[in-house]
Amino acid sequence: MNKPYWGLWSLLLTALVFFVILSFWQDGIHVGGLDIKTSTFARDMLSQSSQKTHVASDSLDSKDDTTLTRAPMDTTAKTILFFGDSMLEGLAPRLAAYCDKNGHTLIEVIWYSSSTFYWGKSTRLTELMGKYHPDYVMVCLGANELYVPNIKSARRPHLKKILAEIGDIPYVWIGPPNWDEDTGINDLLTQEIDEGCFYLSAHDKFERSRDGAHPTRASAHKWMDRVVKWMNDSCAHPIRLDYPGEGISRASRIVIYQPPV
Repeated sequence: MNKPYWGLWSLLLTALVFFVILSFWQDGIHVGGLDIKTSTFARDMLSQSSQKTHVASDSLDSKDDTTLTRAPMDTTAKTILFFGDSMLEGLAPRLAAYCDKNGHTLIEVIWYSSSTFYWGKSTRLTELMGKYHPDYVMVCLGANELYVPNIKSARRPHLKKILAEIGDIPYVWIGPPNWDEDTGINDLLTQEIDEGCFYLSAHDKFERSRDGAHPTRASAHKWMDRVVKWMNDSCAHPIRLDYPGEGISRASRIVIYQPPV
């Protein structure tokens, strides 16, 4: 580049730097009797940048506002009603060990081959709630609904009825242990069940029994351990569930219903 151009660029750059420096003096500069009014463009630029940063921060805060607010850990002894389908055969004995360790009373209710449809249509849940007066409810349903067509419209009313019968009692719903892609049962459960009350089992790894669907007893015990860990760490209404060591136990009361006709 020619020397005259270097001189011109140097002059322009010096003027720009001087102009920017002046812009930070809010009240202008007074030299003798001369008042030099200063521009506010640099302050405005920084202010806008600060506002943008603040807005971005506010956006993140607003997202944080939507995160789950968990209840404090409830350390009191509970009467837990655990109802659902045949998956309880593997889950309930392990949960019973946790209940024995932590002073809870477990009522286990297995309705073989049941689904949200049958529980929603019947009066059994209402009767169980009235008989045992649980102060915590656990559910495992959905395994018999993996292939139901149009499941969201077909099952939503029954699911809503079950949730209405549970009412304000703290609860946890354990989703089905998918052995195949479902037609929407897990989406439906995710949509309708309260935040922090649904454990999605579909992506867990299981060892299966001969029917290819039910987890083996050992695998079901690990499944229950994962559910309990999630309850301790993430569910909306945590209760005391200290680790009981290895092994299983028996529920205080076991109720069995035969498959619906």
